[in-house]
Amino acid sequence: MPCTKCKDGKYKWGKTGSCKYANKGECEKANPKKYNKMRPTPLGKKSYEEYAKELKEFNLSKIEKIELGVIQDFEKISNEADENYKELISNIKELNKIAEVVVPAVKKTRKLSKSVESLIKSSEQTFKNYRQKLKIAQKQAKELGINLDDVKPVNNAKEQVQKLVGELDQAEQTLSGVSSLIKY
Repeated sequence: MPCTKCKDGKYKWGKTGSCKYANKGECEKANPKKYNKMRPTPLGKKSYEEYAKELKEFNLSKIEKIELGVIQDFEKISNEADENYKELISNIKELNKIAEVVVPAVKKTRKLSKSVESLIKSSEQTFKNYRQKLKIAQKQAKELGINLDDVKPVNNAKEQVQKLVGELDQAEQTLSGVSSLIKY
């Protein structure tokens, strides 16, 4: 390729040389150093025109700047996402284990809460009945001159009602605390 034939039949070196050589051998002898050093480009054996055409097609001359900080941001996001994923999976597994215990306990707690609520109402009614009956009994005992403290059923009822009333406040506080928990 370095020696090319001119229109007048003579030869020239390259595309820009002058047409001064009579034949191709004379042209190559005159430029041995240049000719021996010529090798195909490391990109291949394409001609300059082919490379120029590709350059235009792919617009390789346009250079775009990519900031490395953005790449580092993606690495940071990737690491954060991986850490969050691992922690999320771990927490879900632990939550499932706890839920296996808690959910049945919450169901049982709701059932017991309803029972305690019903018993509180029933106990309050029992206390009202006791007070009403005690007033009647005190009136009758006074008329008869009897001391109610000597009557065994009255004393038993008094002891049992006092125990019951003593626990009503505790039951209401417990029910209130449990109710707020199981609503969640």
